[in-house]
Amino acid sequence: MTEAMSPDPEATPPEASRAVPEVAPSTSGTTSPAAPSGAPAVGGLLLTVGVALLWQAIAAGVDSGVTLGGPTLAPIVVTGLWVMVALWYLLDAVRKRATAAGAPATVAWRTPVFLLAALIVYAIVLKYTVVGYVLSTAVFVLVSARLLSTRPIRAVIVRDLVTAVGLSLGIYLVFTRLLGIVLPAGVLPL
Repeated sequence: MTEAMSPDPEATPPEASRAVPEVAPSTSGTTSPAAPSGAPAVGGLLLTVGVALLWQAIAAGVDSGVTLGGPTLAPIVVTGLWVMVALWYLLDAVRKRATAAGAPATVAWRTPVFLLAALIVYAIVLKYTVVGYVLSTAVFVLVSARLLSTRPIRAVIVRDLVTAVGLSLGIYLVFTRLLGIVLPAGVLPL
């Protein structure tokens, strides 16, 4: 009985008698762009913060009166857009996670954490220093662009500088000259 189960060494060539182990494809170090595991949590956090800020903006607008040209309309519009984008992001992350069930994924927390830190530093510099809106916003836009970019800095530095300076200066001039909203001028003679 044992002879029937063991192969005859004379009948099979030596190469065929060696067992070749099967190797499963490696998934270590790869991420699934379709379904990051932390994306729904980030989307939920963004939505929660957006709803809280929208609630505060609406409450401030009701207290002081919302007018088309007044300063209370902009925070309501911006936070309303934030809520819509956060809701879209959350729904998209949940949908992608459901379609890619079982795919291993890792969460890249570095960029969101650094962006949050940059935003906090930007707010502190804007409120408590004499740097001013234009310079602090230009630096914040440069830092944000660098954190979000995957291209080498040499390839995008000119574009990022022009965008940062143009955006911060343009917003400053529109708000101060056209809308009459005071933004801190800082060290620049604007």
